[in-house]
Amino acid sequence: MAKIISVASGKGGVGKSFFSANLAVSLKEKGKKVLLVDGDLGGANLHNFVGLKTTGVGIYNFLKEKYSLEDIIIDSPAGVKFIGGASDILGMAHISNYEKLKIINQLKRTNFDYVILDLGAGTSYNMLDFFNYSEKKVVIMNSEPTSIENSYGFIKIALYRLIERSLKGNPLLEKVLKRLRSRSMNYKKITDIIDDLKVYDSKSIPSVMNIINSYKVGLILNMLKFKKELNVFYGFENVANKYLGIKVEKLGFIPYDISIPESLKRLECYYNSTDEKFINECIDDIANNILKKL
Repeated sequence: MAKIISVASGKGGVGKSFFSANLAVSLKEKGKKVLLVDGDLGGANLHNFVGLKTTGVGIYNFLKEKYSLEDIIIDSPAGVKFIGGASDILGMAHISNYEKLKIINQLKRTNFDYVILDLGAGTSYNMLDFFNYSEKKVVIMNSEPTSIENSYGFIKIALYRLIERSLKGNPLLEKVLKRLRSRSMNYKKITDIIDDLKVYDSKSIPSVMNIINSYKVGLILNMLKFKKELNVFYGFENVANKYLGIKVEKLGFIPYDISIPESLKRLECYYNSTDEKFINECIDDIANNILKKL
């Protein structure tokens, strides 16, 4: 079965789709069978990063028009197999849980080593669930305070979503579930959740602790301009461990390069077209770390 690598971000504009496309090419160069999937169901644009103006078919056809998954897999100019997302289609950003599971289960049954799932930005249930269903979870951000804050928020809510789903249906835990879904009363620390579980149903604690202890996220710092920005990694790692009790793996960084937007305008995959081999080497290092550390 294929392993899914989900790539997420707390906000848009941090280079998530750029990285997903170039990660796919990097893994292909390592001899891996790779499928690149645009998981953005509201504003898909990943096709541009692999040299495609449009995709013709995509997730919409698979979910709503009874196309098989094989029918929507296309070849891209970047040399990787590709499935397009969906945009400008009413209702596609709010698919059912059945449809989510259909996508994930079918992707895992494909004859690929890795499926790279480029998720839409933000914290909709769809994006959180796709992220949590993946074997390898990657969050990409830059060093701007808003990006750091939103990335932490995404990871926190994704973890809380997984905990909420594990506790759902337990009548003893209605107050805990309400707080997990609440913005004003939301738990600031994972230990606060455990404290409430001790009060309402201590038997649920082992399963929640198992989720926390096994939850691992890889972090990438993009658009790096100064070496001191790497300190963001260590601060983020400490905060995630202190407040969420989870392990964050530092996967690597990608330097800022003014030529990246130019490659997109030419509909060229950066990895294949650039003379700046150092950035490709950074992407290769991150690819290796994803396979080894996550």
